[in-house]
Amino acid sequence: MKSDIPEPKFLSVPEAAKICGVSRNTVYMWVRQGKLGAYQTPGRTNLIRPSDLVKFMEENGMFVPNSLDEMAREDVKLMGGSPETDNVSVTDTVCNVLVVDDDPMSRSLAARALKDIGQVYQAETGFEALHLLTLHAQIDIIMLDLRMPGQHGLETLEEINRIRPEAAVIIVTGYATDIPDERASGAIYKVLEKPITIGQLQDVVVEINESRAAS
Repeated sequence: MKSDIPEPKFLSVPEAAKICGVSRNTVYMWVRQGKLGAYQTPGRTNLIRPSDLVKFMEENGMFVPNSLDEMAREDVKLMGGSPETDNVSVTDTVCNVLVVDDDPMSRSLAARALKDIGQVYQAETGFEALHLLTLHAQIDIIMLDLRMPGQHGLETLEEINRIRPEAAVIIVTGYATDIPDERASGAIYKVLEKPITIGQLQDVVVEINESRAAS
C-alpha cells in the first residue's frame, strides 16, 4: 500500500557539486565539516535537501540557479513550513528596494537576500535605474554600484539626489576609493564593500526600516 506521507526531494553529492561548480570532494568536505546539511542513507550515501543547498549557497554569496530555487520552494511546500530567512528581524514597514548593478550575480544575490523583507526592483545601468525611479514612486532604498557601463554610479547618484532626495542610498562596490570624501557624507546612507554577504544586505535594510519607524 502506497503511503500518503510526502517524501522529501534530495540531491546527490555529484548533483550538488555540478550546481555549485565545484568538485565532489569539495561538497563531501562541506558535509563533513557540518557547513552543508545532508542526510545519510543506511548505505552511507549523502543526500542533500534542495532548501539546505540554497541556504548554504546564499550564505556563501554563491549564485543560486532559478531551477534550484524553484525545486527548494516546491520541496518546502510539499513538506510544510516556509523558507527560512536567517538573522532578519523584519519590521511591519514593507520597503521597496532598487538594486543597481551591471553584474547579474550581484543583483541575484541582493534580490534573494531581500525577497522576504520587501519588494525588489533591478536595474543593470544607471539610466535604467533612473527610468525605474520615475515609474515607481514607492522606491525608498537604492543599492548602487559605482563602476557600470554608460554612466558612473556617482553620476547616477547626483540624478537620484535630484529626483528622489528622500531615498536612502547604499553604495555597494569594490571601489570605495572612487568616492570623494565630500560625497561620503550626506547623500550616501552607507558604503558596503564587495564582496558582501546576504546578512550585510539584510541588516542594512532592516536598520533603515527601523530608523524610519522610530522617527
